[in-house]
Amino acid sequence: MNFLKLVQGVVGEENATSDRAICASYSRDQHWHFVPAKNPAFVVRPGDKEEVREVLVLANREKVPVVPYSTGINVRGLAIPVHEGSVLLDLSRMNRILEVNPEMKTATVEPGVTFGMLLEETRKHKLRPAFPDAPLTVSVLVNYYLRGIYQTSAADGHDHTLSYEMILPNGETLKTGSRSLSEMPYFRYGVGPDFTGVFSAHPGTCGVVTELTAKLYRLYDNRKVYFVGFDEVGAATKVIYNLMNDELAASIRLVDNQSWLKGICGTFDFPYEELPKFVLCVLVEGVDGIFEAKAKLVQEYLADSADSADSADSGGTGGRVLEFPAEFARTFEEESLGGAEKSCMVFGLQGRGNYHCIGLYGPLTLAAEYYALHEKTALEVGIPQDHVHFYIDPIYSFHGQLCYFELDVFYDGSEPGAGEKLRNYNAKQFQRLLDLGIYGWFRPYAGIIEPTVERIGHLAEVWKKFLRVLDPNEIMNRGKLL
Repeated sequence: MNFLKLVQGVVGEENATSDRAICASYSRDQHWHFVPAKNPAFVVRPGDKEEVREVLVLANREKVPVVPYSTGINVRGLAIPVHEGSVLLDLSRMNRILEVNPEMKTATVEPGVTFGMLLEETRKHKLRPAFPDAPLTVSVLVNYYLRGIYQTSAADGHDHTLSYEMILPNGETLKTGSRSLSEMPYFRYGVGPDFTGVFSAHPGTCGVVTELTAKLYRLYDNRKVYFVGFDEVGAATKVIYNLMNDELAASIRLVDNQSWLKGICGTFDFPYEELPKFVLCVLVEGVDGIFEAKAKLVQEYLADSADSADSADSGGTGGRVLEFPAEFARTFEEESLGGAEKSCMVFGLQGRGNYHCIGLYGPLTLAAEYYALHEKTALEVGIPQDHVHFYIDPIYSFHGQLCYFELDVFYDGSEPGAGEKLRNYNAKQFQRLLDLGIYGWFRPYAGIIEPTVERIGHLAEVWKKFLRVLDPNEIMNRGKLL
């Protein structure tokens, strides 16, 4: 019996196919300049964890490569097959919210649950998930599992995952954190090492995560947003440091005025060209009393920053408090500062509908150097100055002055040579960033792993052996990591 017939016997004929048109729809994503398009041989859509287990056991026995895919938008090429004959394991049918626990401030979800679905459920309890910079149609589980998410709310911190259940290629189930000991999946550190962390951030190369428990965060009625303009990154970082050091802001984002402000809020008739080069967006929230005290201190910090802009010798930060129309400010708050009510991330620049980025973690102290390097490398490979954009999200508890940095390029994908420029940019920039110093990459993009593994010494060999123990037949998303 052929493989397709075997898996149809598990998930049903309607949920397993080799139809060329259906397979082609999974063959490429936004990272197509770097990851060649390739059709999976089969698309299989299991409906529960037992069907996942049976499909994996069959694939492992037949040595058929498996590429797990959750739901929503596929990016970075992480779910594009590398090898012929691969199974695309589409988990979108597994879309149950298994639990929202207001007392524990947690949610347990399957891979097909989107942020929109989870928000609708959690807001009933005045809670929310930590939002990524992505449409509400993307998977909660995958965004948490792949090492945190974009830091849209500094106060949320970096680690949102508490525990999860993973099915290995041989059909065995691993449970991490406290769920390995009990029916209480609410604590990350269960027995021995931090297995929740050890298995995380692997793009489908260990097994298939079928459910995950994550932190939820409070929704506050008291919220106020401030905007401050700066002409230099270095000046803005002084204000960011003060706000983070005193733990005053719930969310902070430094954006360039054209891509993030104009891109997100471009339907507004607004003189963007009159803005300073960078805009610092600050959200203060909290319960009565604490909220007012924090807001007062933030206003004083920002006023001091604005006052210092009038004196070149003051040694101040040189910011300028900005006033935006109410609807404009509300839209930007919802899209970029935690998205308590909405988070749709629909944006683009006229004539430049494609978007490329390198995301990384590093210290605030290197912010100006990251930006300068971004500009330098882009110009060297022929990317125009006005295509180069940048933003910073600082992250509590701010040890090591931890920030998420995104080096962005908005471009026209139909322009001849655009892909070659981006590939040249990546090849240079990965090496230069590693030479300058970073804490780590946001995701295992195409081209990142090779130069990085060269620098981590014997840890690379340990990592490879670890993966072979879990997946000795090397069927899990082969070619995406080591």
